Amino acid sequence: MDRALCVIARSSTVAMRLAPGRGDRRLLLSYSVQVPLAAEYGSLVFWMADAYAARLHVAGLAPALLAPAWDWVSTIDPDLTGRHVVSTTMDQLPEGRMFVKPALLKLVECPAGIWDSGDFRRAARRDGAGGSMRVQYTPQILRLDHEHRFVVRDGQVLTGSPYRVAGRAWHRSLVSGRSADALAFARTAVQALGEDCPPVCSLDVALDRDSGRWLIVEANPLWASGPYSCDPVRFVDAVEVANTTGTGRWAWTPEETQIDRARREEPVVAVSRDDATGYVEFHG
Repeated sequence: MDRALCVIARSSTVAMRLAPGRGDRRLLLSYSVQVPLAAEYGSLVFWMADAYAARLHVAGLAPALLAPAWDWVSTIDPDLTGRHVVSTTMDQLPEGRMFVKPALLKLVECPAGIWDSGDFRRAARRDGAGGSMRVQYTPQILRLDHEHRFVVRDGQVLTGSPYRVAGRAWHRSLVSGRSADALAFARTAVQALGEDCPPVCSLDVALDRDSGRWLIVEANPLWASGPYSCDPVRFVDAVEVANTTGTGRWAWTPEETQIDRARREEPVVAVSRDDATGYVEFHG
């Protein structure tokens, strides 16, 4: 059976951006974060937030997924990142003002940004996170611009898109006059990383406004990354590769906080597919 692209999201926006890249794959869409019949489950290529993947994991249905290690950005040459990034748990955050972000979770109360560490901990706890939540921080505050996302697979940069320019977030008409420079840096960075480059990922890079240098911002699981204006065919083809079993540091596993949050959600059950529309309506 040919694999189908299954997008689990709160709206159809991402599904519509990826649709031109699905080729002969069927496109399935879930608004409620559940899974189709077991007979079809193994033939799915998932695009979903990692919080949704954690729910599948808790249900014993986690697909094989490949992803950068959660602390990857802390392990690479600081010359590529322009800063020293520390990966730790929230209860190990030092006191003071710093750039800090949840390493894996997307929390409404404490998004990535410049925080006093005490304020960050209080906001995270309001959002249900515990002291074991994985975080990343750096005391070096960078002013970034011309932020770009690139799709990397097997040491090659396949496609890319700007996603924030001069403080403006991505929209269909967003352009950057520095996209060629961003691509050149991404290719150089991937080559410099060698075996430390994830087999497949989204790689975010940006221009440091103060030094004028291009830097790596972070790498994320491609199956959980927004496509922005990336070429949809190359994006979806790489997402299918990311839906394979990773080994060692490239094997995705949810963290404890993700599992705790997933257990508080509605249970996952399998339902049937609507052949008339080609969409899946999943229910808890």
